[in-house]
Amino acid sequence: MPAPERRVLKDSLHRSVRLEIDAHGARTVVKRFASRGLAASTLDRARAAREYRLLRELSERGLPTPRALALERVDGGWEVRMQSIEEACPLSAFLSGERAWPCAPEVLARRLAELLAALHAAGVDHPDLHPGNVLIDGAGAVWAIDFHKARRVRRVRPATAWRDLASLAAGVRESTSPRWRARFLCGWLRSAPPELARGATERAGASTGELALALERRAREVRRAHVERRRARWLRASSSCRAVERNWRGFERADAREPAEFDALAPASSLASDPGALVLEGLQPREARELWCAAARLAEHGLPALRPRAFSQRPRVWLWLEAAEPGRACRAPADVRGARALHSLGRLCAQLADRGLRVVAGRWPVLWRSARGDLRLAAVASLEADPQAGDGIDLVRTLALARLSLDELSRTERAAYAAGIVAGAALGARARAELRARLSHA
Repeated sequence: MPAPERRVLKDSLHRSVRLEIDAHGARTVVKRFASRGLAASTLDRARAAREYRLLRELSERGLPTPRALALERVDGGWEVRMQSIEEACPLSAFLSGERAWPCAPEVLARRLAELLAALHAAGVDHPDLHPGNVLIDGAGAVWAIDFHKARRVRRVRPATAWRDLASLAAGVRESTSPRWRARFLCGWLRSAPPELARGATERAGASTGELALALERRAREVRRAHVERRRARWLRASSSCRAVERNWRGFERADAREPAEFDALAPASSLASDPGALVLEGLQPREARELWCAAARLAEHGLPALRPRAFSQRPRVWLWLEAAEPGRACRAPADVRGARALHSLGRLCAQLADRGLRVVAGRWPVLWRSARGDLRLAAVASLEADPQAGDGIDLVRTLALARLSLDELSRTERAAYAAGIVAGAALGARARAELRARLSHA
């Protein structure tokens, strides 16, 4: 009988997930724990056993989790064999637009809330619940996976429930509307055990609206911290980066279609003619790392910016950022003038405020203008948390990135800038109207 077909679904330093398809077409998912070192391998056994035990128990109780099939020791590692969910994709794939929603997004918000409430009612503490660990099948049903860090508790505490709400809200907040997240919260309040719903509401006040605002603030903090922690993934071989050792040594983005093949001694001469690339040379190693990581964070936050493509550490230090469409770096205030450019800058202003971030400029071009006239962020020295986030949108600071002031804008440019801010603001209809009125007097 032929060997089963194997497809790697996820691969990391300590764990991997693969799909196996046998000769009869039967599909199973195998999660493998294989760390180096005696202490780590001991933890592998405990984590694999925990996941196997929890999956068996939860699926027997009718919760939407894959059914555990076997726990095995194979080639020095531990493997949990489990049911494959037909036509399932992570929620993150739908949020990114990679896959079309199988049903109305509002319906999925309610189903996601019901899944979380069911886990809480079953006494499951799942500290790693995010859109990558939630599957949506072809019928729009929602499933929870990845339980090796989870544990059963006698009763889920309100603080744990709040953590889970914030974690899921953080994972979806840059791809969904405030209305979607409010539906998610209301769905959980209706489905969760009454004592948990009361405990969560007491955190912010008596009203659901106050709780929704508190959740939005907390989700923004959690998302920002999560993206910042992922910095290390962009400075080593990981799911984000490939290590490169050819005529230059460094890293390139893992999902880049083709390897970066050009002479490390003169990368600019190889790419200067590419209108979709910004190549920076003459960098100090630390400066290059900061620019590379800042570009990665901008991309992960879903902000309009050039994407990190390749980063050479030796024999020479350089950085390659790529644009989705042709354009040019903005090196003078004249490069950012015009209604279309100011409208896109306004959208960027609102998006930075929504993420609670501010951009720190360096000596390199901070903005990039596409051939159509839209502005994107280019080489950003670093990103910082904005202590004023949530108190309003800082018009002046964002204009300063373009080396402009409000007084320099024409009436048309000022109107376009304000319209861009309103268009990019992640607000409800009433708050959007209030923002529009405020900007009209700015």
